[in-house]
Amino acid sequence: MKIGIITILNVNNYGAELQASALNIKLRDLGYDNEIINYLYYKHKDYRPEKKSNPIVKIDILTNVKGIVLKWIDKYNKLTHPQNTKIRKERFDKFHKENTNISKPIRSISELYDNKKDYDVYIVGSDQVWNPNTRTSIEPYFLTFAPKDKKRISFASSFGVGSLNKDFYPTYKKCFESLDVISCRESSGVKLIKEITNREATQVVDPTLLLTKSEWESKMVKYKSEEPYILMYILTYSPYITNLALEIQKQTGYKIIRVCFNSVNKEKDASILNIVDAGPSEFLGLYAGASFVLTNSFHGSVFSLIFQKPFYTIAPATKNNNARQENLLRMVNLENRLIKENSPYPEGFLDIDFAYANKVLEEERQKSINFLVEAINS
Repeated sequence: MKIGIITILNVNNYGAELQASALNIKLRDLGYDNEIINYLYYKHKDYRPEKKSNPIVKIDILTNVKGIVLKWIDKYNKLTHPQNTKIRKERFDKFHKENTNISKPIRSISELYDNKKDYDVYIVGSDQVWNPNTRTSIEPYFLTFAPKDKKRISFASSFGVGSLNKDFYPTYKKCFESLDVISCRESSGVKLIKEITNREATQVVDPTLLLTKSEWESKMVKYKSEEPYILMYILTYSPYITNLALEIQKQTGYKIIRVCFNSVNKEKDASILNIVDAGPSEFLGLYAGASFVLTNSFHGSVFSLIFQKPFYTIAPATKNNNARQENLLRMVNLENRLIKENSPYPEGFLDIDFAYANKVLEEERQKSINFLVEAINS
């Protein structure tokens, strides 16, 4: 039996790369021959857009503008910081070479549909593969390209939002017809699928949670620091998070490190150490060595739980929908670690008991593995 996985990959994002690798690794550990179908994400420089790769639902103007701006920031970063960009890419490539089975690149949606497939089972992996705000067709992430006589499974797929415009329901319902077995990452996703299709979906953990702390530690490059540090992993700049880090520093004396996804996106405060060239292994090492974590990333919260680091997840003040973080922290009874931007600074920030969270995560990990094995073999 051979399994093909499609997911979001090669997007210069720690969470995306690590979740993709984790599912590939866990399936291998379970004895399944599998590889990631390397369908290039639309943001990749080698991706070839076509008419049929247009979004399947209407994208609002603000989302389109934001996407264009981020694309130009990425280009600017590569032009102005070529050495950092080069080192970072080499480290991402090295991580996948050592840990992940990936097919040859597939550069367009036509190539994906025309490509001869020899997989017995197809899985659409985690991350926000069903996000309605994606500026390309998400149809392939419902495995519409897979032969109809092959098993088609979604594992921990996410909408990335807690609710969906009801005008989109008919389009999504048709796409869901391509899937034989459906699971998703958030309880809000389970409810959405029921509303859209009247089908039952199973909630499972993000693939990064399929691996234990010790398994992730075996893949890290240890960060050497002679003093304790606060790790900032933030995807969008937030003065509130920076000021909160500085406040914690006053109370603890810890230094502050920010792991950045490019050289443009750096802290201006000279007392904060910016790390701009870390690959996934270095990212894991930074987490393992941290004394405290501040993040506004879903996977930032996940790795805080995996490495059992005191943390706060900060939700943007301008965003009411924080379904991914809320679902995760509610599951492990740590909702109090989710705070809204501009809230009064929390007290007792170093006090956190991971005993219950560890118990729940181990139970959910095993349930998710059992689901995966049953879905493949049934």
